[in-house]
Amino acid sequence: MNITFLGSAASEGIPFPYCKCTTCEHARKFKGKNVRKRCSYLINDNLLIDIGPDLFTACEQHNVELTKVTSILVTHSHLDHFNVQNLTVREQHFHKNTEIPKVNFVAGPSAMTLLSQSGVSDNVMNLLRVPILPFETIKVPNYHIKSIKATHLPEIGDAMNYIISDGKNKILLASDTGIYHEEVWKHLANEMIDVVIIEATKGLFPSNDNHLNVKDINNVIEKLYQIKAIKKTANIYATHFGHQHCPPHSELNKILNEYNMHCVYDGLIVNVNK
Repeated sequence: MNITFLGSAASEGIPFPYCKCTTCEHARKFKGKNVRKRCSYLINDNLLIDIGPDLFTACEQHNVELTKVTSILVTHSHLDHFNVQNLTVREQHFHKNTEIPKVNFVAGPSAMTLLSQSGVSDNVMNLLRVPILPFETIKVPNYHIKSIKATHLPEIGDAMNYIISDGKNKILLASDTGIYHEEVWKHLANEMIDVVIIEATKGLFPSNDNHLNVKDINNVIEKLYQIKAIKKTANIYATHFGHQHCPPHSELNKILNEYNMHCVYDGLIVNVNK
């Protein structure tokens, strides 16, 4: 199982055009791994997770095309994770000479509502809706998906994290969440996950109910070990970095390495089997 990180920033991206903080100014000057697009993930070449406003740019920059994607999974309906236009342009009119497969669109009610409001029919977009709620499990081609309730803005209501399995390896995608509520841990127990992709929006700053900082991540990982949610050999990848709370890449990488975590950057490809 390969994971391509198409973006690694929180909602504003890095650099944020309306900001002159140290991290944004450093990114403008030195570019490279310091420039971060909004988070999106491609599993192998057929499962796409979150489709925010930077998706097309990410695909161009990282030499990725999406013609083999058969399933799209959305964590929640915030714009940096779900831009409905990324689905409406699946209409055949926009790619007359290229056939693309029907896609399973897996998401909660809030994202489904936005999709309906687009005014474009599912048939025209060549997609099949697969509704999902927290704590449900579904199957799509090649994958088994279990949803976990994220701790993220009650008004969203259906923000989710996911355990994704291809039958050999398991990934926990834990983005846009604060510390899990007590009811969640029992759904993670004994999963024996191989890779954790976890948000670090607040970096070295105090956290809140909706996002984690580095110390929170460390506490979450310790809990996951205790309940056998993750393997002792699990690799931890931190992402979803906020420009006002996280330092430039090289400094952030050193900090995360001290906690035995990997610092994600745009374009990183991870082979879970290694």
